[in-house]
Amino acid sequence: MEYNSAVQRRFAAPTHARELPSGEPGLVAGEAEDRSLHVWVRFELQIVDGTVAAAGFQAFGCPHTIAAASVVAEWLEGRSVEAARKLDVQAVCAELEVPIEKRGKLLRIEDAVAACWRGAELAG
Repeated sequence: MEYNSAVQRRFAAPTHARELPSGEPGLVAGEAEDRSLHVWVRFELQIVDGTVAAAGFQAFGCPHTIAAASVVAEWLEGRSVEAARKLDVQAVCAELEVPIEKRGKLLRIEDAVAACWRGAELAG
C-alpha cells in the first residue's frame, strides 16, 4: 500500500505520541479497540478552564491509524472543549487520503476521544 507524504511523515515521527503526566488536574483518558481490525487507540486530554490544555495518544495500528491519531491530538490541543467536541474524523481521513476500506479503523479514534468526553463529564 502506498501512503501520501503526510501519512509517511506522521507515521515516522508522530506528534503528541506520549503519555501525559499522571495526577495532573483535569486529566481524562479514553480508549477504543477493534481486535478484528488490529487497532487500539488511547487518548489522554488535560482539560483546564474549558480548554484542552494538552493532548497525547498511544496507538497500535496501521500507518493511517498512527498518522490520524497524531493529527487528531494536535488538532485537539489548545481548542475549547466546545470546539474540540466537533472533531470530524472523516475530514482527517480525507486529509490523509485514507482508503474507504480502512476508515472503519479510524472510527476507533472517534470512539476513544468520545470516551474522554464521557470521562470529563463524570469528573464534573
